[in-house]
Amino acid sequence: MPPKRGRTKPAAGVARAAPAARPARGRRVKEEPPSEESSSEESSSDDSDDDPLDFFHLMPSKDDKGEAISIGFRNWSKRHWGKTSTSWSMARQNMASDGTLATWHLSNLRKGFCDGNVRDIIAQCRNADNVPYSPEEIEDMVNDLNNNKHTLNLPFCFTKGAQELKNSILEHVFQGQIFKVDMGAAMDIEVGVYISRKGSAEAAWHYDNNHNFTFQLYGSKDWHTVDGGNNKNVISSRGLLDAPRNRTEQQSRTPDFSKERTTRLEAGSVIYIPPGHWHRVVPVDADPVCLSVDIRIASVTNARWMCENIFAEFMSDVSFGYCGNGGYPTNTATVARFVGAGGQDETLEQHVVNYPFRHDGDWESCQRRHVEKLKEILDGECRRRFWKPPVAMPFEPHLSDGMHLCASLQFLIDALPGERIDGTAAVLKTELGPKSRLAFNPFVAVTKKESDDGVIMHMRHTSGLTSMDYQHYGILCPSGCGCEVMIDMIIDQTVTAKDIKTLLDYDFQENAETDLVALLFYINFLKLENSETDEPDEPTPRGKSKATGKTSRKRQKYIVPNL
Repeated sequence: MPPKRGRTKPAAGVARAAPAARPARGRRVKEEPPSEESSSEESSSDDSDDDPLDFFHLMPSKDDKGEAISIGFRNWSKRHWGKTSTSWSMARQNMASDGTLATWHLSNLRKGFCDGNVRDIIAQCRNADNVPYSPEEIEDMVNDLNNNKHTLNLPFCFTKGAQELKNSILEHVFQGQIFKVDMGAAMDIEVGVYISRKGSAEAAWHYDNNHNFTFQLYGSKDWHTVDGGNNKNVISSRGLLDAPRNRTEQQSRTPDFSKERTTRLEAGSVIYIPPGHWHRVVPVDADPVCLSVDIRIASVTNARWMCENIFAEFMSDVSFGYCGNGGYPTNTATVARFVGAGGQDETLEQHVVNYPFRHDGDWESCQRRHVEKLKEILDGECRRRFWKPPVAMPFEPHLSDGMHLCASLQFLIDALPGERIDGTAAVLKTELGPKSRLAFNPFVAVTKKESDDGVIMHMRHTSGLTSMDYQHYGILCPSGCGCEVMIDMIIDQTVTAKDIKTLLDYDFQENAETDLVALLFYINFLKLENSETDEPDEPTPRGKSKATGKTSRKRQKYIVPNL
C-alpha cells in the first residue's frame, strides 16, 4: 500500500508480520492467555509476547464491591455500562503456584506499551491528522514532561498493545457476539495514553462523550467521581469552567461535588467512566512516570443518528438542489432527467433577499418543500429505509496506517463464523425479487486504490452534519477475481439488484466477488429495497461494467497472497 501523508516508512510497532498459515474459512483460532497455573515468573518470560492482549480478559471477575461476576462482560455491562463508574484490579483473581498473585495481565500490558519508554511510545502515536510525530516534536514533549511537569495527552496510540486491545473489541463486535458485547456505537474506538510526572497538573472537573476505560500501568492517580447529577445522553465533552455553547448545556445541572468519591488507581487497576459522568484526575505518584492507557468507545445518541438519516434523505433526494443523481442507482434515462434538477437555492440567504417584501417568496416555498419532505420521511416509506450504524470490522496492523484501518477480504471472511457470510448470501437469494432495488449507504464514500497485492476498496464514513468521522476502512481484495469491476460499479452506483442475483446464482462456495458483496450487506453498506415500479434497473452485462466497460476475469476460488 502506498505511503500516506506524513509517513515515509512503516511506523514502529506496526511492522509487517511474518506470513502464517491461515485456518479454514470461518475457523480462525484465537490464542488464549497463560493458564491459571502460570506463575509470575513464567508470565514474564518472552513467551508472553506471543499472547495477544484481549480487552475482555481484563474485565473484572469481581466488581469494586467484591461481588462475583461470573458471566463476563455481558453481566458486567448490565450493572455498569452507561450507568455508573466502577473500578477493579486487572490482576488475576487467583493465586499462582508460589502463593503470589499472578500478574500476567499487567506485565503483558506494559510490554505492549514499550515497557513505559516514553520516547518509544510517542514515536508510535499520531496527531489528529494521522501524522506521526517528528523527532523534534518528540524531544519537545519529553522536555515538557520532565522539566515543565506537563501531562502528555496522546489520544491516538498505535503500539503493539494498543492495536491488540482495539482489535479484540472490534473482532467481538464484528462477529456479533452479543452475549459478550453491548457496546453501542463501537465502530469508533481509539486507544490513547496519558503520561505525567509527580506534581503534574490535574485534569479539572469535566465529562466526556464516550465510554472510557483507563488502565493504570505505572504510578498512581486519584480519580474523583460523583454518582448523582450525571447524564449519559451528551453529544460532546465539556469542562466545568467551560462557557455553555448552547441552551441545552446552559440548562444542564451540575452534580453536588461535595459528595465526590475518590478512587486511588494504582498500577494494575482499571476504572470505567460512562459518557456524561463528571470526574477529575490528580496524578499522585510516578514510577518512574505515571502512565495510563485510555480506551475510548464512542457513544452516539438516537437523536443524532436519526438526524443523520433525515439529513441523508434530503441530500440524496433528486428533487432538491443538493445533488445531481441522488443516492440510489438509476438508469440512464433517469439520470438524464434529473441531473441538475431542482437547481433551487436551498440556503437561508434567500430570507435576507425576500424579507423586506414580506411575501411568499422562494424562501417560504423552500421551507414548505422541506417540511413536506420531512413528513414523508417520518410517516412513510423513507422511515423504513433508515440505515443502521455500520458494523465495526477488525484490522490487520501491517496493512493499516494509524487511524486508517485495513484488512484483506480473506482475513475478514475468516474472522466470521462460516454461517454469517453463507447465511447472508442465502437470505439475499430468498429476498431478491422482481421489484428489488439495491440501495447504497448514503453516509459512505468509496474509492479504489491499486496495490501490489490486489485492489483496495476504501470506505470513509464522515457525518454530513457534524463532520464526525465514524469510520476509515479499506478492504484488500485479490486481483483477477471480479472484485475490481464490482468496486467500479459500486463507486458509479451502476450495480443493480439483478446483478447481485446473477452473481449469487453462480453459487461458487469461495468466490471473492460473492464474499465481498455478502460482506457489504453484513456491515450495512448495501441493502435491498422494494422498487416503486414494475421495471427494476436493467442488469449490467456479466463481466462488464456500465461505467468503465472493463471486463472482469473468470470467477475462481481465490487465494490472498502471503503478505
